[in-house]
Amino acid sequence: LVKEKYVRDWDDPRLYTLIALRRRGVPPQAVLNFVSGLGVSTSTTNIQTVRFEQAVRQYLENTAPRLLMVLKPLKVALENVADDYLEMIEKPLHPKVSELGKSTIPFTRTLYIDAEDFRIQDSKDYFRLAPGKTVGLFQGPHPITCTSYKTDTEGNVTELVCKLEDGKDGKPVPKPKAFIQWVAEHAASGSPVHVDETRIFLPLFTSDNPAAEDNYLDHINPNSEEVIKGAMVEVGFWSLAKTAINAARKEAEERTTKAKAAIAEADKGHEEEHGDAPVATAAQLVGNEVVRFQGLRVGYFALDKESKLGSLEASDTEAPGRRDGDVVILNRIVSLKEDSGKSAV
Repeated sequence: LVKEKYVRDWDDPRLYTLIALRRRGVPPQAVLNFVSGLGVSTSTTNIQTVRFEQAVRQYLENTAPRLLMVLKPLKVALENVADDYLEMIEKPLHPKVSELGKSTIPFTRTLYIDAEDFRIQDSKDYFRLAPGKTVGLFQGPHPITCTSYKTDTEGNVTELVCKLEDGKDGKPVPKPKAFIQWVAEHAASGSPVHVDETRIFLPLFTSDNPAAEDNYLDHINPNSEEVIKGAMVEVGFWSLAKTAINAARKEAEERTTKAKAAIAEADKGHEEEHGDAPVATAAQLVGNEVVRFQGLRVGYFALDKESKLGSLEASDTEAPGRRDGDVVILNRIVSLKEDSGKSAV
C-alpha cells in the first residue's frame, strides 16, 4: 500500500498503524480504552472498526471542546439589521464540561450556514431552512426566517436573504423546529476561520476482510478520502489551538522528566552500557494532532501535521490568530455517529 502509493505513507490516517492513528487525531487514552475492553484471546480474530470508532467517539464526547463549523458554506444576509450590526456572544466550549472554558464569537449581518441545511423545495418532514421557513441558530441570539434567495446562471443557490426574528417588529417570534450551525463574517475579530482542507476518511477497502481475498489490492476503495476545501470554523479555534498545544507540551515535559529520572535510577552502576540508549523528547510527544474539537453537527476533527499555524509557536503574550503563511488542514477523527457500511480491521 505504501510502496505503490495507495496511501501517503505509514502514517496515512486511513491506516490503523499507531502513527496513522496519531496523525488522524485519535487520543492515546481512547486507544487504551479500546484495547482494555477487548479481553484476552489466543485465537485470531477480526475486530469491527465500528467498535474501535465507538470507543474513540465515547472518549471524545466528554473531552473534546465544541466549535461551530460549516463544511460547505452558504452566505446569509440578514435584511432587517444595520450593515454594522454586531453582537458578541459568549458560549461554553462544552455544555457539560465547564472546565473546557468558553469562547466569544461575533454575530453580524452576514452569516454562513451549511449548504445542506437549505433547500428550495420544502416538505412536511423537512425542518431546516427553506423559503418562508424558520430555523434556530445554535447558541445564536434569535431564529432566522428565509425570505428569498439568489442563484447563479446555472441555478445554484449562492446567497440567502433572511429576517432576524428578534421580535422588534411587534410580531410573535416563530418557534423553530430545528437548529443549525453557523459562523459570522467579522473581519475585525478574524471571523470566520477559513479551512484550507478538510479531509474525510472512509474505509480503505470495499471488503470486510481484505486479507481473506485473493488479491486485497483489487478491493481498494477509490473513494476512501474526500477532501473538502473552503470549510469555516468559529474564531474560537485559535485560542483553543493555543491552549491545547500548551497543555500538551506541559504534560510532555512532565512525562519525559519523570521517565528520565526513572531511567537514571534504573541505570545506576550501568551508565557505560546504556549511555547511548535513545530517550524520547517532549517535542516528539507533541504534534498538531493534539488540537482536537467537535464541529457541532459535523464530526470530530484534529489538526493535520501538514498544517502550519504561526500562533502555536508565538509567545503567550501575543493574541492567537491567523498569520501570513498559515495553512489549516483538518482530519476527521470520527463521525458523530456510526456510519453504515463499516468494515473489519
